[in-house]
Amino acid sequence: MALPRRAQTTLGLVCSIALGGMLGLLWWWRRHRGGHQPPVRYRRVRVALVGLGLVTIAVGTVGRLTVVVHPLASCSPPGTTVAVGRRNAVSDLALAEKAATWPETGIGLLYAEADGAKICSSSSSDFYVGVHAALFAFRSTNVGDIVLSPSYEDPQERKAVAAHEARHRPQWAVATIIGGPLAFPIAYTVDDFFFPGPRNHFERLAGLDAGGYSHEPTGPVLGPAQIAVLAVLGAGIAVALVRVRSRRASARTPVQESA
Repeated sequence: MALPRRAQTTLGLVCSIALGGMLGLLWWWRRHRGGHQPPVRYRRVRVALVGLGLVTIAVGTVGRLTVVVHPLASCSPPGTTVAVGRRNAVSDLALAEKAATWPETGIGLLYAEADGAKICSSSSSDFYVGVHAALFAFRSTNVGDIVLSPSYEDPQERKAVAAHEARHRPQWAVATIIGGPLAFPIAYTVDDFFFPGPRNHFERLAGLDAGGYSHEPTGPVLGPAQIAVLAVLGAGIAVALVRVRSRRASARTPVQESA
């Protein structure tokens, strides 16, 4: 049984915002302005992708709720976990960041728990920490409101790395609001492709020294892979512009003939 048209429109709006943030809202508005309902191509593929995205968000949301119902123990003193060095009370801005990154944090918590990482709550920053020496030995990784980290022997190194990773939470939050839960990973990957390692803008904003990065030039890396991607992207834009121009010309032709 098909849903009423108004219910379908509302459901589409909710899905667009949940998966695409403000950009999703803009996309939905452009496709439905003036009451116009455009034909949907590849309907089954779209429904499958939207369903997968909503299920992932739901799983992450439930995973994050379990921590609310059963709070984690506070991180123990240096020696087994990473403790973030901020001691200020949680601000309204931090609460907003937590809300914006809620599903992503839940996925991070479930991932760390499934792999046997020791998870605790840093009371000094109200930030979650998952420590696993084997899996995360290569580097620390921030997922929303949780840091997945190796075990550091040096207390000062632990403190610096955790403070660096904590600065990624606002980046996750802003990106999620603008473009949805996948916006930050996509933006980070694209940036890191052209600006790898310490050249990465997100890492520079979080602090290179604290993150264990060396200082390098800030310019992009334009190797064969980057040049190939730019060439393909340029060709794709050119083809898209030609198609748009062709469609506009085709739309004007009947009007001119009738005149």
